[in-house]
Amino acid sequence: MPSISRRTALASAAVLGTGFLASCSGGTDGETQEKIDNPDPNINLEGYPIVKEKTTLRFMSGHPPTTNDDWNEVSAVKKAEEITNIHLDWGLVPLEGVGEKRNLALASGDYPEVFYRTSLSAGDIAKYGEQGVLVPLDDLIERHMPNLTAIMEENPTIRQALTFPDGKIYTLPQIYDKDFVGMRYSSKLWARQDWLDDFGMDVPATLDEFEAFLEEAVRSDPDGAGAIGHADSGSFSTTIPCLYGTFGVGNKGPDVGLVDLDPETEKVRYFPTADGYRELLTYLHRLFEKGLLMEDGFNTDLLKFKTLGTDGLLASCATQTPAGYFGKVGEEYVALAPLKKQSSDDVPPWHAVRSEVAGIGQFAMTDKAEHPVEIARWMDFWFSEEGARMFFMGVEGVSFHEVDGRYELMPEITAGGRSIGEGLQPHALYGGGRYPGRATDEWFRGVENTPQAVEGAELVQQYALDEVWSAFTFTSEESTTLSSIGTDISKHATESRSAFITGQLPLSEWDNYVAKFDQMGMPDYLAAYQAAHERRMEIGG
Repeated sequence: MPSISRRTALASAAVLGTGFLASCSGGTDGETQEKIDNPDPNINLEGYPIVKEKTTLRFMSGHPPTTNDDWNEVSAVKKAEEITNIHLDWGLVPLEGVGEKRNLALASGDYPEVFYRTSLSAGDIAKYGEQGVLVPLDDLIERHMPNLTAIMEENPTIRQALTFPDGKIYTLPQIYDKDFVGMRYSSKLWARQDWLDDFGMDVPATLDEFEAFLEEAVRSDPDGAGAIGHADSGSFSTTIPCLYGTFGVGNKGPDVGLVDLDPETEKVRYFPTADGYRELLTYLHRLFEKGLLMEDGFNTDLLKFKTLGTDGLLASCATQTPAGYFGKVGEEYVALAPLKKQSSDDVPPWHAVRSEVAGIGQFAMTDKAEHPVEIARWMDFWFSEEGARMFFMGVEGVSFHEVDGRYELMPEITAGGRSIGEGLQPHALYGGGRYPGRATDEWFRGVENTPQAVEGAELVQQYALDEVWSAFTFTSEESTTLSSIGTDISKHATESRSAFITGQLPLSEWDNYVAKFDQMGMPDYLAAYQAAHERRMEIGG
């Protein structure tokens, strides 16, 4: 069973003695706070089971279609109930409709104790936190969630990412372990090594060398099947971040959207208006004009991308791992280091780095919680090493076992040509999608930790950013401002990006393109982001 080290227990006790706890628990409504301060006698405050007599918790849960139809029949859930003595009324809602169902429940006042895997937006968290519908979790984390507390102590940026402008934490994180390189450096540029060898070319290190390789691939068409220079799974949205470092934009990573830190002013900027972004689009337009980018690349999808790759048509691609999507031919690809502008330049930093905090909206406790301490302790179980292994891999001895010091899936999980996801569906709760919890290379199983993906990630990791931002939190007023103008701003940026690359909008129109952002309210947009950035810096780390 999950155990807490003496060091962690002492550290948690020390935190309890600080003023932080008192200052952050003030927003909890009196009834809920009473239940936290004076837990039900049925609960065990330490160890397992969590409760003496079985207790049922009422959730609303987003149900990914790749997970089991009945979560209470999943091996890991059965085992967790055996350990904790807590039963779940999951309230499963198909993932594509869970947002609407959640919003209707909140509007009617008939909502559950917990929203689980329902992707609450930062705006909704701020709104319902300020209204008292969502329970501040700071007190519960410090008193009753030692596993999560230990993780947060190791990485203070997690607390930064979770803390809202009122100083409180309302939701729990989805965390990528800092050493899980295949996940955090998932997008890379790749080139066919066998074609490079045939052409007598080295692995491209500069923009010009990359362009020359694509030109030769399209010209010579090595397999005579109609070679395509470069593609990704849609709209070049994977390709473009792989070039951010080369052109000096997106310098805080992709998780915060299209803002970064202006190196001259040290203020938040909207980088699609930056000169470096214009240079990036100019380069991609040149490739497109020469026929080196997939002609209908703005209309493709993952299935078409996989088909083109499997058919051996792609000289280059941007993805996690070609072998994971294209099969045997995918093994021919080699990852590219960040491309330099000129051969005499230093290798630029790699900006396509995911934050360790991948999301914050997958677990929220409401003021309807009858058992707040039990809920907190139950969720903390899944942040333990045993709980996390069960979430991703199922139950030891049933779906996985330990081999030479590493946890491996049982052979029968993938027997008969089943995918890992299909084989684990009866055993593991994960099944894809968003979740509250922590993924590590040790127990996550997916394309992100296959050998080729890890090898490519380790290559670009050498050039990684020093600081990566996770998504910001906003006040409800700021969220209203951003939602009212953000849609138009995002639409203008996305549509113009495609038009610039294809040539439908000439780059001579750049100044007019930039001016339109101000007309849409860019000063207010940036003011909200700047305020959020400054608040986060005040939290420290």
